[in-house]
Amino acid sequence: MKINKSNYEFYKGVFKIIWEFEAKYAKVDPNAEFSPIKVLLNWEKESDSLARRGLREGLRDSLTGLKDLSSDLKTELNNSLISKSFPSINILTSQIRNVPKKVLEKGKIKNLDEYYIIKEILDDLEYEITKSERTDLNKIFGEFERNFKEKNAS
Repeated sequence: MKINKSNYEFYKGVFKIIWEFEAKYAKVDPNAEFSPIKVLLNWEKESDSLARRGLREGLRDSLTGLKDLSSDLKTELNNSLISKSFPSINILTSQIRNVPKKVLEKGKIKNLDEYYIIKEILDDLEYEITKSERTDLNKIFGEFERNFKEKNAS
């Protein structure tokens, strides 16, 4: 997911809708001081780059977590997004869902974005991949970590 200066506000709007939805069902004040939206606003004051990176990570985490919602809740959130002219959940999550397939086809993780998506998938033992795919992803993941540490150790 590429978040840049031109699409930042768009993705921030998506993130805000998802956060308000999550807060509602967690019975949390969506405007609480610890709200990710408030954190994002503070980061915006500090650095545009920091805010974009934070939004990308937060949105990716939120989209990954949506798979655990019941179909009724997914429909409710989907309707909320669409009513505000945002893409559907399926469109938003398709980038994340395609990452394991792409990594397996290439046989390698190409960047930190893919690394964190694969990490979440491997940490989620109920994520729908075969045992063989999980084994292959673990090998690819370990190789990326080793290479990353070696590159950054010098």
